[in-house]
Amino acid sequence: MKKIVLFYPRGYDNSVQKIRINELTGLMPPLGLASIAAVVRKKGHEVLLIDACAHPKITNSQWAEKLAAQKPDFVGFCATTAAFNDAYDVCKKLKETAPQIKTIFGGIHVSALKEKILQNYPAVDFVVAGEGEFAVCDILDGKKTEDIPGVFSRNGTTVAAGEPQTVKTLCNMDDLPFPAYDLIEKFPQRYNMALFSYPQFPTANIISSRGCVYHCSFCDRSVYQTTFRWNSPQYTCDLVKYLSQDFGIKHVCFYDDLFTLNRERVSQLCKLLREKTPKITFNCIVRIGHIDKELIAELKSAGCWMVHCGIESGDQEILDRHKENLSLEQIRKDIYTLHKSGLWVKGLFMMGFPGETEKSFRKTIDFAVSLPLKDANLTSFTPYLGAPTYDEIEKYGEFDKSAKNWDNCDCITPVFVPYSMKSREQMSTLYGEFIRRFYNRPFAYGVYNKMFIQCPHSYWRLLKNLPIYLKYAAEMKFR
Repeated sequence: MKKIVLFYPRGYDNSVQKIRINELTGLMPPLGLASIAAVVRKKGHEVLLIDACAHPKITNSQWAEKLAAQKPDFVGFCATTAAFNDAYDVCKKLKETAPQIKTIFGGIHVSALKEKILQNYPAVDFVVAGEGEFAVCDILDGKKTEDIPGVFSRNGTTVAAGEPQTVKTLCNMDDLPFPAYDLIEKFPQRYNMALFSYPQFPTANIISSRGCVYHCSFCDRSVYQTTFRWNSPQYTCDLVKYLSQDFGIKHVCFYDDLFTLNRERVSQLCKLLREKTPKITFNCIVRIGHIDKELIAELKSAGCWMVHCGIESGDQEILDRHKENLSLEQIRKDIYTLHKSGLWVKGLFMMGFPGETEKSFRKTIDFAVSLPLKDANLTSFTPYLGAPTYDEIEKYGEFDKSAKNWDNCDCITPVFVPYSMKSREQMSTLYGEFIRRFYNRPFAYGVYNKMFIQCPHSYWRLLKNLPIYLKYAAEMKFR
């Protein structure tokens, strides 16, 4: 039996220990590590899960000491692009304190870079490219790297590598135990969904499918490649029931990219949720073009409260270039159908695409404010390592590919500036204009009145941290 600590990094330097707005607006538990932890535990190994995001005041040096004090055989790090440097800083400090501890890195960022991580970051001993549940177990069991799909390790001055993960080596999702929510400290009280995106508290996130059949220009496919797999309706319903009974969860968010793609699965799941968990409400993402009145009726009858729709742009030329099979006409039709059903609808938008101009983004603003959307999320186009646009991104705009820039790849900071835009300052101004115009719509005022009543926990959070929100709004020129 081996002992492993699974560590989820904060993703930023907290040496000044400032409160970051994202820690207040929403914080999700690390479900990827929780799934690995559940499998590792089932295999008989000892496992501890630590989420640094839940402890923002602890420094990286302190984390290294705390990890070493556990005396594990391995420490596993999961890191997004924006969090990689922070994760490696903890890893390097850990190696200085306890060099005998083996370190494993996984996640979407290292899945794109693979053996390059070992070549450039000497404190890393193993890299898992792809799914981590069984790869990590195989490492703990002492299997040779060459016999573990998706794994890379040091072999003297060279790199040992297993075969790439394929559809045949990926897990059957129903064979996985439920994620180890019980190992996540302060779950669920410490974790919150985005403000006014849930009617009941406490909340939890669920991932009931993996992968995507589409090929959008901005999506990193390094982990799941072109596969699409899902948990059965019975497994998913049992997971919701478990969260309700063991943790008191009252609202869940299905964080699947394509929750409604498999229509039969959704229909069966809704039937089970109606019967087994009638008091639980939920959010989900729905794909434009996969929406009709029958589907909406099933979702509502099962407790669906809000749907998220990826809209991205209000300019058809931008959509044709970056988003597969999506038209403005279809977006408007589906959004109005959802709105008329009584569901709250949140639109997901992006700015700064290759080829984006001020004119095209103003079309996005005009389109967004014309739709009956309760809420919106606006992100900055970010060229991630495994995305189709990454290799040739310099043809379309300014982007620093160096590791020092990874910290800023948070989908908020405009790290990429298309040549068709003047500057980052122009993009920040347009970002602020989107926020001001969207939340100052007459439609939005009616929404606020209802949401304050329907979302009492969010209202309390807003009042509690109002000075910080106002300061942030002023700094970002949202007001």
